[in-house]
Amino acid sequence: MTNMMNQDDSTWREYNVHGSADDAEDQPIDLFASSNADDAYETIQYDIDDEIKINIRSETDYDKSTGMSVWKGSEVMCTYLRQNSDVVNNKKVLELGAGCGLCGLVCRMALNPESVLITDGDHQVLTNLRYNIELNGLQLADAATLKSSNATISCPQLIWGKNHAIKFAEQYGKQDVIVATDCVYIPQSVSPLFETINELLDPSGLFLFVNTCASACPMEDVLNIATEFGFDCFDDELWYHDDDREKKKHPVHVFRRRKEV
Repeated sequence: MTNMMNQDDSTWREYNVHGSADDAEDQPIDLFASSNADDAYETIQYDIDDEIKINIRSETDYDKSTGMSVWKGSEVMCTYLRQNSDVVNNKKVLELGAGCGLCGLVCRMALNPESVLITDGDHQVLTNLRYNIELNGLQLADAATLKSSNATISCPQLIWGKNHAIKFAEQYGKQDVIVATDCVYIPQSVSPLFETINELLDPSGLFLFVNTCASACPMEDVLNIATEFGFDCFDDELWYHDDDREKKKHPVHVFRRRKEV
């Protein structure tokens, strides 16, 4: 398997963008730390249907990593998208904070998007993302070849924030659908998230957000900042997920730009 590491990928950690290391109480935390041991990885096969199988390499220990593990939110989002395939049919889809890339791969392999961009900010996570794309027999495209032939999936780095998003849009353009799952851990992340969405989402597009993990950022804060950026939100039909024989409901938060009156 070829090494798809982009030489332009920047070394990045959450605190570089969303926090400050000046104060003793605000020291850098390596959210994406990995043990790098061979036995830290496993490959999980997701049986999407009788014909489509998706393989995901991830780390086995959530305590060692966030971006290198598959979180429940991505599974919830994948089920929602499959139940509402028209949301991404013939659309340009962007996954933010993709982690292991399950949502983007389901879109590309099981639905019918025009193109799929699977992004993350961390270079180690990107390496694993590109590995997973190739693991499933897909051809990685760059900005120039995206949407040509079978090269309808790309995995560029995307660090959240207005300036990064403007540069990203110059290469990849506006997107019809943006998805994000279990990727907001601290309040400082929310404004850069919506700066990114504001720059990259088509005026008539949708932003789909699922959060099932423990977070220091309440959903109320997410909704308040979304409002400041001119987005309205409604919770779509809840999907009931069987987990240890218990049914749990997870809302899919659907954001769209507020219509001018």
